[in-house]
Amino acid sequence: MPLPRTSRAIRRLTVTLAALLASAPSVHAQRILGPTEDAVTLPRRTFRATVGGESSVQRDRWRDGTLEGLGAPLTGDSLNAVRLSLLGPLDASLRALGVPGLPSTLGSPRLDVRQRLFVTPVGLEYGLTDRITLGVRATLVRTRAEALLRMRGDSGRANVGVNPITLGSGVAVANGTAIGRYSAAAAALIARRDACVANPGTSAQCPTILAELSRVATLAAIAGQFATGLSQLYGSTITAGRPYVPMAGSAIDSALKARSDSLATAMSRYGITSLTGATLPLGAQTPLTAADLSALVADSSRGYGARALNDNALTAIGDVHVGAKILVLDRVARGDNGRFTAEARGIRQSIGLDVRIGTGTPDDPDGFIDLATGTGMHAVTVRSHTDLVWDERFWATVNVGFAQGIGSVARDLRLPSLASQEFLEAWRTRPTDVRPGSALEAEVAPRWQVSDYIALTALWQWRRTTMDQHALAAGAPVEDLLPGQLPMDAALLDARTATSSHRAALGATYSTLAARAHGRDGIAWEISYLHLQSLASGAGIVPKRFEDRIVLRVYPRFRAR
Repeated sequence: MPLPRTSRAIRRLTVTLAALLASAPSVHAQRILGPTEDAVTLPRRTFRATVGGESSVQRDRWRDGTLEGLGAPLTGDSLNAVRLSLLGPLDASLRALGVPGLPSTLGSPRLDVRQRLFVTPVGLEYGLTDRITLGVRATLVRTRAEALLRMRGDSGRANVGVNPITLGSGVAVANGTAIGRYSAAAAALIARRDACVANPGTSAQCPTILAELSRVATLAAIAGQFATGLSQLYGSTITAGRPYVPMAGSAIDSALKARSDSLATAMSRYGITSLTGATLPLGAQTPLTAADLSALVADSSRGYGARALNDNALTAIGDVHVGAKILVLDRVARGDNGRFTAEARGIRQSIGLDVRIGTGTPDDPDGFIDLATGTGMHAVTVRSHTDLVWDERFWATVNVGFAQGIGSVARDLRLPSLASQEFLEAWRTRPTDVRPGSALEAEVAPRWQVSDYIALTALWQWRRTTMDQHALAAGAPVEDLLPGQLPMDAALLDARTATSSHRAALGATYSTLAARAHGRDGIAWEISYLHLQSLASGAGIVPKRFEDRIVLRVYPRFRAR
């Protein structure tokens, strides 16, 4: 049996550490910093260049604490009018035809999604003074999403399908002929009534007609409305019809046939027999095929009007970060044996200021499963970094940060009518103002310095975000709703952005800072590996992510203290 992903990562890490431990001497000089945040500031006039590679994969997500697949918005028992608004007008047509209580469904879909994210971070830091470090960081982000959409074959719940009128003009002509029988019967009944009124001896049914004139008028109107409703639903040479129509042999189809038979029986009471044996226009013959599912996603007239599910690869620059770290308390440094040395003990605290420039590409509403390369919004973050150094081998860092979004951005978003609606149709797109919320984050990172060259790191992270605020932009066009749809509400997007989550990580670092501090030639550098994964989530929508990072940090002008 193959090992789970996490077990394989831990096994690779263990093997690597064993090999490094076997070859690493003990010098007891330089404290290894590792791949996570700490309170250390660089020595004055020291540069540190960072480059790395991060690979993430996610297949599931938490929605308000419940784990589900990323394709959950298009997975379930019924693809109905709640999930696809185009079915709303079809349901309205069925009610007008006298078939209430049978909501339409295209079947039980299943959408499996895998999202991958590849990030190349590049950063440069400079020790302005021994207590102030300046830094800038940018990322090149590549995203890729893969999906498989299919209809489950075990449900048998599809009662509507693609309108066969799209197959050619022959269907439209046949539909017109079938529909014409109902309108002709209505016209024939009115003509017979008028003839009976003018001459009661015209036919044997005249006494009955004359005794029931109001019922006759109502029946003729119902038959005419039935013909009009069939034309709007199925289409003919005059009308296009709905994109989806009742499936032949379905409960809806049977209910329409029963409605037709009752009209035929009522008409025969007054001598109109042309509806006897009348048929309905041609219904859908098969459930959705693979090609139909592709059209369901991509075609705005038959579905969502979004990009194809497997057309979601993107390479772009992520958000850019500019910041500074200021050392405010140092009870670790001892004269010239500075804050990198393993013998130092005590507490060290720094304050970090980070400005995020929203150069990244946010989520595209036309791509249902795409990944953003950044937030696309500006923010300011203040962090407290506290190092607790209690042994030459063991120390830990506690980080607490608060981020606040700045200003607002205008985006074209698809707006829902219900909180449960996520994959939305193109007709719902409206200009929307988005005001970013805030985020609070806490981390604890214990570290074990195995030798002067190797260190192990663990990490626990908790993060909570407040809601972004969405509002219809001033001057946005008046809503043009499909029949039967509730008004759209931009504020329904807010709740999805309020989240809380927990992550944990294990990592290892190999460092040559000790050798460089002892005067050996060469450039000081560190290479780190970190495996992170999501553990749990509370409110909001949070992806369950597995992430592997390799980070190389080079000190071209390192000066040990």
